[in-house]
Amino acid sequence: MDRKKILTKNISLGVLYKFLSLILVFTTIPNLLNYLEVEQYGIWVTIFSLINIVLFIDGGIGNGLKTKLSEAISLKDYKLAKTYITTAYISIGFISIILFLIGSLFIYFLKLQNVFNTDVLTETELKAILYVTLFLVVTGFVLNLFKSFYYANQQASKVELAMMLYQLIILLTVFILLNFFTRNLLYVAILYGGSNIIISLIFTLIFFKKNKKLIPAITFFSKNRVKDLMGLSLGFFIIQLSMIVIYTTDSLIITNLLGPAEVTNYDIVYKLFQVIITISVIAQDPFWALYTDAFQKKDFDWIKKTIIRLNKLFVLFSFFIFILYIIAEDVIKFWLQRDLLLENSLLFYMSFFILIRVYGIIYMSFLNAIGIIKLQMWLYVFGALINIPISIFLVKYFNLGSSGVILGTIVSILGLSVFLPFQTYKILKKQF
Repeated sequence: MDRKKILTKNISLGVLYKFLSLILVFTTIPNLLNYLEVEQYGIWVTIFSLINIVLFIDGGIGNGLKTKLSEAISLKDYKLAKTYITTAYISIGFISIILFLIGSLFIYFLKLQNVFNTDVLTETELKAILYVTLFLVVTGFVLNLFKSFYYANQQASKVELAMMLYQLIILLTVFILLNFFTRNLLYVAILYGGSNIIISLIFTLIFFKKNKKLIPAITFFSKNRVKDLMGLSLGFFIIQLSMIVIYTTDSLIITNLLGPAEVTNYDIVYKLFQVIITISVIAQDPFWALYTDAFQKKDFDWIKKTIIRLNKLFVLFSFFIFILYIIAEDVIKFWLQRDLLLENSLLFYMSFFILIRVYGIIYMSFLNAIGIIKLQMWLYVFGALINIPISIFLVKYFNLGSSGVILGTIVSILGLSVFLPFQTYKILKKQF
């Protein structure tokens, strides 16, 4: 199947599955909010974002595997592909054990009521929730490698199908909790972590059933391939660490400075606007393997035309972001069937944040696929260094509330949307 047909199929199915996922997510949130109420919902959002930091700390192996496996499959070197898969599993498994031990120590020694700025849950309850969430997330961390398999095999839409089914399980179980169980944040932790493990297992087994020659075997583990994956991925790993600081600390900063209830307001606004990023990512994900394949085969004309088309699509995204900013408050009220006290500044800065992220993704997708990430890495490192201090400064000294946190994030990532387009066009110009 040629690239155009693969792309059309992946994007069409990906859009369908993601659209259904969004419906499920937007149906789940009001029910979860009704089950937990505002403060515990804010605590859960903060816990979930903190524990899910684990998903970023894979040594860059996830992204490295996606690229290397794509190359091996493109060359029909299935023995090498099997070696990459086996090596990735063992490496991620080892990292997961280390992360669980380190995370457990933090949970044991931290005064969690102070961290989360709350007394609605006891210290013992908070620790139990965090231990359970951490264990389930690190287990799912290993199994989540299935996503790289499908991306590398030019089946990005299968990942979206998996996520849709995950959201369906979440919705059904939240509905059961709301109607048949008393409020308990531990139940929510088990349901989110357990559902991810179930879906990951199912899709992993399906992939290997259809690709038996790629089933991992301990004898195919290679120390050299670890270096190979991480050699390519060291930059990815540094980027991931920087992204942790930039994108996953917002909830913690807000809950610590302003309280968990304010996290709920921030999270609801973010989830509404995240629809635009989600649609953008659907359009970008299938390109990773295709960019790698095209760059290997020196089909630079196709790459250039593709990026031009994506820039035209960005103009359409910009229009939708503006419309969403105008109607956001009414949409949220209709969606949640309750009033939230939202600052217009939060809506405005969130709109601008989404705008620059969507634009930056166009170029990050291409540069990541061909392994040219040094400039991106340093821009992310710079952003990570300034993100938390700027966010705290804007909240404490300018009294911007949660708007100051998203403004701090904007300042931290703005350079990516300014410099990466120049780098991309410079690379392509050299090829003609």
